[in-house]
Amino acid sequence: MKHHWLTILILLVAIDGWAAAPLTIDEAVREALASSPQIHEGEAYRQAAEFATNATRAEFLPRLSASYAYQNLADSPFINIYGNQVTTNTRDQHHWEIALHQPIFSGFAISARHRLAQLGLATRTLDLQQARQKVIVQVKQGCFDLLVAEKKLDVTESSVTALTAHETDVEKFYAKGLVPLNDLLKARVARGDAVLQQHRAQAGVRQARSALCLQLGRDFDDGLEIAEAIPVITPLPELSAQVEGAMANRSEIALLERAIESKSSEQRVVKSDYYPNVELFGRYQQDGEDLGARTNEYANQHNASVGVQASWEIFTFGKTRSRCAEAAAERRALEQTLEKIRDDIRLQVVQARLDLDVAQGNIDTARTALNQAQEHWRITDRLYRQQLTTTTEVLDARSYLDRARSAFYEAQYGYGSSLALLEWAMGKP
Repeated sequence: MKHHWLTILILLVAIDGWAAAPLTIDEAVREALASSPQIHEGEAYRQAAEFATNATRAEFLPRLSASYAYQNLADSPFINIYGNQVTTNTRDQHHWEIALHQPIFSGFAISARHRLAQLGLATRTLDLQQARQKVIVQVKQGCFDLLVAEKKLDVTESSVTALTAHETDVEKFYAKGLVPLNDLLKARVARGDAVLQQHRAQAGVRQARSALCLQLGRDFDDGLEIAEAIPVITPLPELSAQVEGAMANRSEIALLERAIESKSSEQRVVKSDYYPNVELFGRYQQDGEDLGARTNEYANQHNASVGVQASWEIFTFGKTRSRCAEAAAERRALEQTLEKIRDDIRLQVVQARLDLDVAQGNIDTARTALNQAQEHWRITDRLYRQQLTTTTEVLDARSYLDRARSAFYEAQYGYGSSLALLEWAMGKP
């Protein structure tokens, strides 16, 4: 029995450790895509557009309808024949019929409406794709923001430790009369400022974690951890190739192209008013004095008919022409918007690529500065313990090191954030 309890305890510990395992950035992206309200909203709209497409497809097919009517007359209907009243029907009249209508010609309105619905479905699909790309770049940047915030917290914690040790050294030297009180005060002020920076860094970590938790659909205070992810610098294609790729992949361009085509289909729908609507129909009916209309002593109890029906609006005081002109003007406006969007996307790609190049260059510069600051701090701290330099030099060296470490982490993770933004600007799936 003891072995069973021990096994259960080991399993619980293992499950708890697994549940608390840090998420990779790819896992965080997948979790966000699965829980994002924007994506669920886009999927619902896409399904609605799919149903609308099915509805317009049904307009090509015949329609079957049934109707029933009953009326009770105060007097039996009659006609006068040479002064004699001849009853023509009963007071109770029941009528029911079944009819079949098949469109033959609608002035191309049905096909145009179906094309509009197809374009609406394509638009909703592109909207969903756009929402996914937006979630991906936001989550990636949120992950790198959290990693940077955690590194900055490490920097402040290390600084507090180092400055606390330095304060202890100054207190010892002051007790022996080797340094003035002013040096001790400087050390204490520096340590206190480092503690304040640590508190700010802790708040920055909580803020970055809360924002990322909400993006992933978790509680804002969830203990989320992101696994360490050092962005890998890889060769990139020429800028012109990236711009061309963005022109082919960005959903905003495809959305506007669908909108322009939709305006053409709207024009076809409006122009259908210039043509007659023609449909074929077939009808079966029964008339009688009972509920089922099976008894009729005055006329034929049932009948059937087939025929063609046409309707045509001859004159509408320029309504159709004005609506056509409205759709044409909106199409021209969308064409100009498309040109502006293309220019904006080109600029976004150029800006993202420049930011990425700057971030890549900053990594090497920041790494060199960090190595120099570390060596400067090591030498200065050692010299002070031998009373060969001043407290001011020690505090300056520590400040240089803290800034260099923060700048290095910002450059390192900033490259990953810039790369994610460039992928979004290029419309990467």
